Amino acid sequence: MSEEPKLPPLSEDEKQAWGYLQDVVKDYSRYLSDIENLGLTAPNVLYYRDEIQDMLEEFKGDPRVDFRGVWLQVKELDEILRVNQDLLVKTIGHANFKQYHIMNDPPRTHWWWFLNRVVAPPPPQPSWWQFWKKPETPPLQAEEASPGQDGGDGLGVGEPPVESHG
Repeated sequence: MSEEPKLPPLSEDEKQAWGYLQDVVKDYSRYLSDIENLGLTAPNVLYYRDEIQDMLEEFKGDPRVDFRGVWLQVKELDEILRVNQDLLVKTIGHANFKQYHIMNDPPRTHWWWFLNRVVAPPPPQPSWWQFWKKPETPPLQAEEASPGQDGGDGLGVGEPPVESHG
C-alpha cells in the first residue's frame, strides 16, 4: 500500500491571498446587497467580480485549497447580479459600459463586463436642436377623443369649474 504524498502547507503569501479572496467576496456581496444605491460606485461591482475570478483561477489547480464553498457563494452572488443587471447597466450607463470595455479589454469569459449587451439600451435622446419639440405621444383613440355621453367636452371635464368670489 502506497500513501499519497503529503502536500506542503500553504505558504504565508498563499494564506494571505486566500484571506484576500474571502475579503473581496464579502465586498462583492456588500455591493450587491445595496445595488439600488450604488451611484458612482456601481462600476466597482465589475472590478470586484474580476478580482474574484482572477483569484479563483489562481487557486484552481492547487489541490491544497478547497474553494468549493467560495465558488458556491460567488455563484449565488452572481445570480443576484443577473437579476439586477438592468439596474446595474442603467446606473453605470450603456455608453459607459462601452468605455469600460475599451479601458479594461475584458476576456469574453468575464460575462459581467458585457451586461449592456443583454440589457436593452435606453431610447435615443432628441438632438439638441429639437429641444422645443414635445415628445411624441400616440394618437388618441376615437373613443377617447369623442365627447362622453354625459355631455362632457372630451377632456374629462363634465361641468365647468365653479368660480369663487371670496
